[in-house]
Amino acid sequence: MEGLLSLAIFLPLAGAVAVAIIRQEKFSKLLSLAISVVVFLITLYLFLNFDWNRSGFQFVSKYDWVPSLGISYHVGLDGMAVSLLLMTALIFVVAFLWSLKVEDRPNLYFALFLALETACLGVFSALDFFLFYLFWEGMLIPMYFIIGLWGHDRKVYAANKFFVYTFFGSIFLLLGIASLVVYAYLMTGKLSFDYAFHLGFSYPMLFQLVVFLLFGLGFAVKVPMWPVHTWLPDAHVEAPTAGSVVLAAVLLKMGTFGFVRYSLPLFPEASKYYIPLIFFLSLVAIIYTAMMAIAQTHIKRLIAYSSISHMGVVTLGTFAFDLNALNGAIYMMVAHGLSSAALFMSAGFIYDRIHSYHMDDLGGLARYVPKLAVMFMLSGLAGIGFPGLAGFVAEFLVFLGTYKNFPLWAFIAGSGVVLSAAYFLYMYKRVMFEEETLSEYRLEKWRHLKDLELHHMLSFILIIVSAFLLGLYPYPFVKIMEQTSKYVLGG
Repeated sequence: MEGLLSLAIFLPLAGAVAVAIIRQEKFSKLLSLAISVVVFLITLYLFLNFDWNRSGFQFVSKYDWVPSLGISYHVGLDGMAVSLLLMTALIFVVAFLWSLKVEDRPNLYFALFLALETACLGVFSALDFFLFYLFWEGMLIPMYFIIGLWGHDRKVYAANKFFVYTFFGSIFLLLGIASLVVYAYLMTGKLSFDYAFHLGFSYPMLFQLVVFLLFGLGFAVKVPMWPVHTWLPDAHVEAPTAGSVVLAAVLLKMGTFGFVRYSLPLFPEASKYYIPLIFFLSLVAIIYTAMMAIAQTHIKRLIAYSSISHMGVVTLGTFAFDLNALNGAIYMMVAHGLSSAALFMSAGFIYDRIHSYHMDDLGGLARYVPKLAVMFMLSGLAGIGFPGLAGFVAEFLVFLGTYKNFPLWAFIAGSGVVLSAAYFLYMYKRVMFEEETLSEYRLEKWRHLKDLELHHMLSFILIIVSAFLLGLYPYPFVKIMEQTSKYVLGG
């Protein structure tokens, strides 16, 4: 079982090499889908065999890589990582399913997505700072080309903005890692990038305050937190559907994952010191971006702003320093990954059929594409935290835990739930109803629209069933995530 995690991480990369060498369209599509399914089955096996009663990391592999610099290949999973790993593997299965009809340079397209999957899985598994940073930066390159080559009108601008913003944040993250390594070397004379080695230090307060900000800026750009969020709407608007799915469901979670994995346990006192700042930024993200979403007429931009709002709930729960709130924050990472993926799939399908994301060009679609109407509604309900779906459990835990220690902050943040219902219902009404506003030309055009095909339905079913499973039977998922929460909070 020790090598299964490494197999899951690097199997997509091997597939990317095979696709790049053979360069045959049907082979590329089938191999990519097959590899993603195998990786999902491996991560599901790891998830089902994870012992939530054991503290620390499981399925660990460690090998010396550059011993002279204290760099090793060190991977392992805790409750949060194994949950995000499973969600990531599922999202890539959905992305490859959705992309089966791609005709524009399919070999390069699928090779880039396979390479991106390896980078994403590696970020959640790495227990060596050098390895973590390698995967963290590695995901930039395939996503840059996915947006820049298969995006829409302003795709190059969006790809450049995405790269510059995230690379800017990564520089500060690199400085933070270097600070930890140098400090440990000065204190012990040992050069090491090992995560467990650095957990053993009790850093002085001033050092914590400075390095927390270095790490925090790198993570904040990736979340993204307000005010470094402006790259996300542009990236989503211009990205192809599968690119938006992976970007929203997986890449955004790397920032919040970083806060839980690195900021809280390495800098506990600084984390408490910066609570007012984090809460303020989180509340601005929750309220301001939800109001921005209501003002949009472009459905992809609206969904992008909703993602920023929901990630504000995650950062709020992360820094509430309560077991329930942190459980809810981790749960929200998975729940939002599912709901945002389904919403972007809905938007992408509409664009494929009508070639527009603007609500002014839409309306009355429920009569003509009823399968999409049902899936779109379920996706939105999952996103706004409707009872019975994963988002409800996540938001309930976050607000319950936050209210215990910070009732005013929790009360204000709770208004974001109302706003999320407002912007989704507004979008759904404009897109699926209001048939009376349509011209005869559009009505005639809508009558010939083709509804969801088999690969679309399978993609939606995988996401929606997972959202219902997490919403109706949350106990095992919460217990697994709680393994991380208890360790991080010292319980």
